[in-house]
Amino acid sequence: MRLSPPPWKDGAPIRSWAARAVLLLVGLAGLLNAGCVQWSYSQIKLGQEPRDYERAFPSESARRTLLGLCSLCEDAFGRTDAVVVLLTHDRRVAGKVHATRFVRDYGFKTDEGFLLRGELDPQLAELQATGPIDTLRVIAADLAEYQGEKLAMEAHAWVAGGLVRLIQCWPHVNDVGIAAARLTELFELVPGGGEARIAVDQAGIYQFEYRKGKTY
Repeated sequence: MRLSPPPWKDGAPIRSWAARAVLLLVGLAGLLNAGCVQWSYSQIKLGQEPRDYERAFPSESARRTLLGLCSLCEDAFGRTDAVVVLLTHDRRVAGKVHATRFVRDYGFKTDEGFLLRGELDPQLAELQATGPIDTLRVIAADLAEYQGEKLAMEAHAWVAGGLVRLIQCWPHVNDVGIAAARLTELFELVPGGGEARIAVDQAGIYQFEYRKGKTY
């Protein structure tokens, strides 16, 4: 009687276990990175003074700018997290925005997605005379035009790209307030065709979000 070869001889179960291991490791690394950034982001509250937020982000990944504070984290698995904290003239928190972009190639499949979320106090930002869309347009333009250290420029670009894609989703909005050449660069960073949401709470705080693809 001829025995059938063992099922692992052709390597199929090995490949299966290897694939699962890769997914597990990538997932754990992503969760750790995401958890760290999300925790830091959650520590930032509108109206906070410097003593309350200045240690929210690791010093090696954070920079102070004329616009406020920013952070940029990239892992080895294709995930980028950028946070921009907008400050008033006396350095209180007027707004915060978190952008996450990831592209993960597992060899047998690719996951990708983008998520931008944020909140803004138009009174603190001194933009109460404009509506939410015009306010986000002004912020996106300021971030897109920022010139400075590389880390800060990249963090600002990710957030500006997300804001532009959010604005682009709104009906009858043709002008996003950014020069065509720069707009092309931002569009290359952030995928279009996602879903956008803007809400105003009882305190007049703007809460906004743009998401495309998988977000975790």
